[in-house]
Amino acid sequence: MFKKIVILAITLFFMVLIIFTAIMFLKSEETLYTYEDLAVSIDKPQFITIGDAQTESQGAVTEKVHVLSFLTLSIGSLTITEQQLPNGDIMLFDKVDNSGWMPFTVTVKLTGLEDATVTRWNEEPMLQADEAIYGNDVTRNPYGTVRTDSTETLVGNIYVSRELTLGNGDRVQELRHEIHEFTVEEGILSKSFWLPPKHQSESWMLISSEALFDSPETETDWVQFANANRREQFNWLTPVGPRQKIALTEDLRTELAYAIPDQPEAAYTEWFEQSSARYFESMAQYLAQ
Repeated sequence: MFKKIVILAITLFFMVLIIFTAIMFLKSEETLYTYEDLAVSIDKPQFITIGDAQTESQGAVTEKVHVLSFLTLSIGSLTITEQQLPNGDIMLFDKVDNSGWMPFTVTVKLTGLEDATVTRWNEEPMLQADEAIYGNDVTRNPYGTVRTDSTETLVGNIYVSRELTLGNGDRVQELRHEIHEFTVEEGILSKSFWLPPKHQSESWMLISSEALFDSPETETDWVQFANANRREQFNWLTPVGPRQKIALTEDLRTELAYAIPDQPEAAYTEWFEQSSARYFESMAQYLAQ
């Protein structure tokens, strides 16, 4: 009798393991956004259902919110926000909010990159100065620029964070992971990550039908400048403004706390006046909106 119970328990264990594996790793893909030859899609677990988009437009900003559900139960949301800049470029933001009780994997794909030229912005080690006021800003430069025949896209990194309240009452985002290594294969750029419960992921892209830089030298000079001047550019961008490392407090969680500054300042305008590169113009316009 005991032997039968053991065999039954082992059988049930492996059945549960197989079902769990299928739930967690079987994938389905849905297209979320298109522009020219580019398309943004999400590759998510089969068990997650993406609801129809609830669309809201205000001026140059269009926001589409999809409810994520599991067996009809809401477990979070997926938000795609398109912000059209005055010069015609597009800031595209994606946010995945896991409000449920289990982690899941997500892959955001940018397709239409056949024969694209990729310039990485994170080839050199970041300079991590021991900043007495703000501490180390652990965010890195964006992934880099991707050039096709019709578009040029600056691809930002993925920021996985959770919202928390500091001891002084400030609401901030605590950065848990920054994902800056992506794959580019067969015309597809893939950004994959795990999203823990009660966490959000945020990422962004700047899409232009024009060259973002007037020369490769200007692009290289900017990347080197950004490496050495961490508070002169913004890496973690959102539809309502950039997140920046906040000043340290007695609350130890401020070592990884980021918030949106009231009046964001950066070197983009100054660099645009010197070079007329479209990237600096677009970033200055993003900050001004």
